[in-house]
Amino acid sequence: MTYTRADTADGARVTLEMSSDDFASLLLLVGYAAGAARGRGDMHMFWKWLDFVNRMNTGNPEFMPYEIPEGALS
Repeated sequence: MTYTRADTADGARVTLEMSSDDFASLLLLVGYAAGAARGRGDMHMFWKWLDFVNRMNTGNPEFMPYEIPEGALS
């Protein structure tokens, strides 16, 4: 896994390059975090995790984004 950072006019951009196995592990870990939030009744955090997964998979043709209810992130 490699981490690179570039400063741009819009702020810092970070690129994390990882194997597909590491990416699958990251998705599993995020799933556990989302499940823990939901288990505690913290639906705002639950939807924030799903939004993060959607954004992390932007451009992934094999991913079907989660539908997030309007107002769930505010």
